[in-house]
Amino acid sequence: MHTDIIRYIPIDFDINAPATAAEIDRLVMEHDRMTNADKLTVFFSIAGRRDLVKLVFPHVVLFRVIEELHLPLEESDIPRVGAIANHFAYKIQGSPFWAAQREVFETALPGSEHYRFVTGGQCLDVVSRDQPQIVWQRTDQE
Repeated sequence: MHTDIIRYIPIDFDINAPATAAEIDRLVMEHDRMTNADKLTVFFSIAGRRDLVKLVFPHVVLFRVIEELHLPLEESDIPRVGAIANHFAYKIQGSPFWAAQREVFETALPGSEHYRFVTGGQCLDVVSRDQPQIVWQRTDQE
């Protein structure tokens, strides 16, 4: 399926800084035997803040971490709408990343959606049927 446009739908979560101030601190993937689902938890550090942003997907189908510099190559010649400079979290429609797996997702995993989280040097792409849970996580660091 050819995509005519990539639509960025901002997710309302304010990291109180530009997205370029965020970095992936750690990423944890674990299998929940009770739900038979792979749970993804990602912690993001924000420059100048002690607390971390905690992102949780209770059921993840697929994820990747990609350098932000590679996205223009992957999405070249496809118009983008809805992207906001230095915004952290999006739902994405029409990306080449989604299109490459679209038939599998629509058949085997209906209701799955593509999410993107932008940091200073990387992007985290996640495909899940669940919406992300995003909260501030206090740290014990002094």
